[in-house]
Amino acid sequence: MKNRRILLISFLLTILSASAPGLRAQDSGGRDIPAGIAAYAEQVREQWKIPGLSLAVIHGDSTVFFGGLGVREKGRSVAKDGPDVAVTDSTLFHIGSMTKAFTATVIASLVDEGLLSWEDTVKNILPDFDWYDDSVEAVMQVRDLLTHSTGLVAQAGTYIPNLGYGRDDIYRMFRYIEPVYPFREKFAYNNITFIIAARIIETVTGRSWEDNIRERIFIPLGMTSSVPGSEGYLEAGKKASVAHYFGYSRGKNGGRGSIYVTPLYGEERALHWVDVIGPAGSISSTAQDMARWVRFHLNNGAVIRTVRPEDAGEGSSFPLDSTALSDYFPDISPAMTGGFRIYPYRDTVRLISREQMDFLHTGAVKVRQDSSMRRDYGYCWYVEQNDRYKVIYHTGTTWGFTGVCGFVPELDLGIAILCNSEVSEYARLGLMRHIIDLYLPGDTLRDWRTEGLEQWFADKQKPRRRAVPCIIERSSVTPDFSRLTGRYTKPAPFGDAEVSLKDGRLYLTIGRYGWTHRLDHHKGNEFWLRSDGHTFPVFFHNYTDGAEAPVDFEIDFNYNENFGPWIKSED
Repeated sequence: MKNRRILLISFLLTILSASAPGLRAQDSGGRDIPAGIAAYAEQVREQWKIPGLSLAVIHGDSTVFFGGLGVREKGRSVAKDGPDVAVTDSTLFHIGSMTKAFTATVIASLVDEGLLSWEDTVKNILPDFDWYDDSVEAVMQVRDLLTHSTGLVAQAGTYIPNLGYGRDDIYRMFRYIEPVYPFREKFAYNNITFIIAARIIETVTGRSWEDNIRERIFIPLGMTSSVPGSEGYLEAGKKASVAHYFGYSRGKNGGRGSIYVTPLYGEERALHWVDVIGPAGSISSTAQDMARWVRFHLNNGAVIRTVRPEDAGEGSSFPLDSTALSDYFPDISPAMTGGFRIYPYRDTVRLISREQMDFLHTGAVKVRQDSSMRRDYGYCWYVEQNDRYKVIYHTGTTWGFTGVCGFVPELDLGIAILCNSEVSEYARLGLMRHIIDLYLPGDTLRDWRTEGLEQWFADKQKPRRRAVPCIIERSSVTPDFSRLTGRYTKPAPFGDAEVSLKDGRLYLTIGRYGWTHRLDHHKGNEFWLRSDGHTFPVFFHNYTDGAEAPVDFEIDFNYNENFGPWIKSED
């Protein structure tokens, strides 16, 4: 009887998979889709000089493509260094801002449990929360933290960790960062509001953001290779790809220039940035694991388990009740299934309610609109409706890595792309769109990779613009370096700083961790502090003879933070 039950359910699942709308092994032109994906992905990798790329494509109940292209580190080869250097579907990559959707999903699970609501004010959960504008502080809700519409300029505060500050420091800096847009009226992409979201998760659960990610997502989804933060990434050894800086060399005499990539190695301060930004961009994962993540969202919060409940290890925090087959396939009636449940052939575990998954996948603020496409940002997903399909996706860029994961519900299609260089969005979005095109009617496939490459080169010819104008006072008078040395004070969370002189060069020691940075003189009162690929202009004031005010310095963070001066103590 038991075997008959398993066979019946297996048969039903096969029939349903074969008849579901949009499912096909080949496109309308009879093309071999897996081969087409592999060939196009390799062309993208070569054109954009990506050392290694890992890719997963799922369609219905089928795995269309799992694999890797290239190598974990530029300059290596399988022929010379052995198979360990090749990228596979189990190679570990930082996934950057794709992390945001994980943070949002944890919050959705807490809403399901009744531990909070999306409409709860941040101030009610975190009494010590301070925002620049008191009127906004009083009404800011949990959901506002995830939509990039708080009024902050894009990327505000993103690079503060580079100077040696932590999450707690940034959490206390919000009251000093002046918004530039009206609250809830404009999309401006940010990372640091997710530090507030993580604090809410930790306050409500009594456990760290990292533990919540592991227990609420990684374990139940079987994402066994995924890790939050840099520690697990560094421990991965041969399974981890090497980060690569993606650069551009301008062409001579108006030429379009060229692309280059350079390996980046375990720079302590860069990894510190990854950990501080944590809930916005610190997860490392594989194409295999990201396929499970995408399938979870295509399933609207359900996980198809292959482990019997009684065999699940102790300490499992996820529910183990099986779900009726008709619940998982709502298009068929209970009578058609005989009331059978998926277990023991498969067990479906619902981690997040359909209501909450629908909420996550709904656009909240407009990003872009033209005649053929509207792109909104939902709760850590871009929701794009173009003239052919609706795709829900998120990109990721972090220290030497980029990627994208997305899904097309109407095609039951999911895609995850991971790259070990900071390649442009044109590359990864173009590859994703090409794969989607393979499953749409029509014989003509758009060459997204070439279009994207040419557009990117064209963008590079345009003059660069600052995010916001620098309002710090400039001077053409070059200071006497010796007059700048000494201790400078500023209240918490910024803390004191020290300027020292060694071998004719100035150095600035600042931040919670006491990191020392070299100050390279640029011109007049302006010095440049470089940390992990980002340059901070530093301006000194009141250093000339006869100045009545004490010497001070200000840091231009490039994104309207305008924290004010550090003031030199009396000698």
